[in-house]
Amino acid sequence: MKKLLSILLSAIIVSSFAACTNNTDKSSSEVQTTVAEETTVAEELETDKVVWVPYKEYNLDEDSEVKNIILMIGDGMGENIIKASEIVKGDKLVMSSIKNQTHVTTYSQSVAEGKAEFTDSAASATAISTGVKTYNQYIGVDAEGNPLETICEFAKKLDMKTGLVDRHYVSHATPAGMAAHNTYRGNYRPILRDMLKTGVDVMFGGGEQHYKSSKGTQSDVEEYGYKYINDESSLLALTKDDSKVLGMFSYDNMKGASIKPTLTTMTSKALELLDNDKGFFLMVEGSNIDVCEADEDMQGTLEQMQSFDQTVDYVLNWAQDNPGTLVIVTADHETGGVKIPENATADDINDSCFTSEGEHTNTDVLLMASGAQSAGICKEDLIDNTDIAKYMRKVLNESHDK
Repeated sequence: MKKLLSILLSAIIVSSFAACTNNTDKSSSEVQTTVAEETTVAEELETDKVVWVPYKEYNLDEDSEVKNIILMIGDGMGENIIKASEIVKGDKLVMSSIKNQTHVTTYSQSVAEGKAEFTDSAASATAISTGVKTYNQYIGVDAEGNPLETICEFAKKLDMKTGLVDRHYVSHATPAGMAAHNTYRGNYRPILRDMLKTGVDVMFGGGEQHYKSSKGTQSDVEEYGYKYINDESSLLALTKDDSKVLGMFSYDNMKGASIKPTLTTMTSKALELLDNDKGFFLMVEGSNIDVCEADEDMQGTLEQMQSFDQTVDYVLNWAQDNPGTLVIVTADHETGGVKIPENATADDINDSCFTSEGEHTNTDVLLMASGAQSAGICKEDLIDNTDIAKYMRKVLNESHDK
């Protein structure tokens, strides 16, 4: 029966992934109705096997003031891995349908001073979150180690809700840069404590080891009023009454596709919990694109791209139904130095396409923006990653000043 349901679900997703939301249109087909009644929300959202979602275009309202911001970061997702994914898929990715696009520089203060060849995720996340360049390894602090106002702290001042969803540790570099302050990205437990102190409403990811092995962290979770969960059934059972939630669904990194909940499932629940009259900021990271690129594992990278694009598809569908939402899809840096052979076919997209021995590079990355006020961030052909933070603050200030 389970195998049959998986087959039916795959067919449904291919025909219309948008139908697989919590608000599924059950009148669209008798088969969809039957399957929806027999499966859980998580099974509706994604099948056990990672698949490419069909290309589609969304019509998001661009004129509304910004109420919500959904920032989607494909860690290490350079432009060439997007192109490589499309060659293998045989069609465009859903993210490529986003009409407002520009390129982004990613260098850190370490690179600017000649102390490093390229940025790391910590410095890049800090720049995207705060609008200030800093050294590699630094989280939410400037080059002198002074705390900077993160995007989650900024949103909190506007009485917005905030959320962070990723597939690595909850307190890994990218989500940490949105909410915490530390001069070393590897201080996972102190960083998690700082994120709890910031009061991020929803945090979903891996790294349960930093909770289970630390009485101090467990005490912090209780002190700051968080509900702690660590499995998919507990995630799906959450309601609006659960105001602050920390979900850690794997002892380590949630790299394997078999580790549930999926990125789309976590994102779906985060959107459900965060949606409110005063708006929210949500960061969603495709964490393990970078991890697989660092291993020069093209098959693994493509699977991570499938998962991330599937989540982009879900988010765009949600934003289309919720005017006032700005969706930004970008990367913190490029990883792997991906090169695509001339006239490449799917067979040519393999491990040999990696040219940087798994290291990051300084290649500019794409930024794609859709929804409320999305054209404004793409007015120039090239922006800096600090401009993302500045633009998010600008549009939120404009909407909250009225």
